[in-house]
Formats: sequence, C-alpha cells, structure tokens
Amino acid sequence: MNHSITPFTVSVYPIQQEPGIWFANYMIAEYRNGAERIVANVSMRHATHRSEAKAKQAARRAGESAAARMRTQQSPHRLAQPSQQPA
Repeated sequence: MNHSITPFTVSVYPIQQEPGIWFANYMIAEYRNGAERIVANVSMRHATHRSEAKAKQAARRAGESAAARMRTQQSPHRLAQPSQQPA
C-alpha cells in the first residue's frame, strides 16, 4: 500500500443487489484548504460479484486507479501552498 501524502482518499462500499449478488461502489474525496469535498462517487453496477469481499476488492482497485489518475492530472499550482495575503 502506498502511504505517500496525498489530498485524495478512497472509500469503498460493497452493495448487495440481491442475495449472493454484490456490486462495488467507491467514493473519492479531496482534502484541500481545510475542506474535504467529494470529487467522484461511482457505482460499478455493470460488474457483479458473488461475495462482499470481491466487490470491495474491485472497488478498491478501481478507486485507487482513478485517484492515481487524478493525482497525476493535478497542475503544479494546485500542489503549491497558497501564499499569505498581506493584512
């Protein structure tokens, strides 16, 4: 697992569609300037799984991949700390 500092966090939620049928859901949040905001909330209904664990694994893999793409797309000015404004 990558423990580098990043403004993105991934939460995974397996959802039971019917007994024995699960699909994955993941949410990506970005923490910036003292606030957290949801930047993605994705339900993967197109791919069902036979166990909660498999759905969690699929959501984690897809969510981490999407968050990695977001990290690489960040422009350099967003990574810099905001400058202090004179009073």
